Amino acid sequence: MNSSASCCILTNQVSAPIPPVQYGWGKIGQTRAVAPLAHRQRVNVLGALRHDGQLIWTNQQRPTTRDDVIAFFDQIAAQPHKVPRIVLIDNAGIHKGDPINKKRRQWAKHGLYLYYLPPYSPELNRIEILWKHAKHFWRRFVAKNGADLLDEIQSLMSDFGSKFTINFG
Repeated sequence: MNSSASCCILTNQVSAPIPPVQYGWGKIGQTRAVAPLAHRQRVNVLGALRHDGQLIWTNQQRPTTRDDVIAFFDQIAAQPHKVPRIVLIDNAGIHKGDPINKKRRQWAKHGLYLYYLPPYSPELNRIEILWKHAKHFWRRFVAKNGADLLDEIQSLMSDFGSKFTINFG
């Protein structure tokens, strides 16, 4: 591989209008209980973070499937490029399987190569840092419904690199 090859990292991220409860207080001797919330709107994001910091992303308001991952890679493979693109990908079930394996040859013909990270090693996936910042630091948690949440997530992803930045160095 050429040392100047682009590098993409893919993952799937889920966001909801209400943040998860990280901790809570309770009286000594009493077990803390939380009533379950009604089903809320969610937004799933598929993203690829290039080595130059450019974020390629798409989202949907339904669970992400292997077909979505394949369509996302097809989109990346179709983009013009001068050097091979290397995709580092985690071992999520939707990132693996016969349909993905069958597409790998086609993507390789377009200069897109998949390499899996070792199992249980999210710390090696740079985009995980981006997801953490987006979920815990950049979100304002003001979305009251699915449409507001979608607008907020689209704004976060669109503004990455300008309004929202990370120094990986």
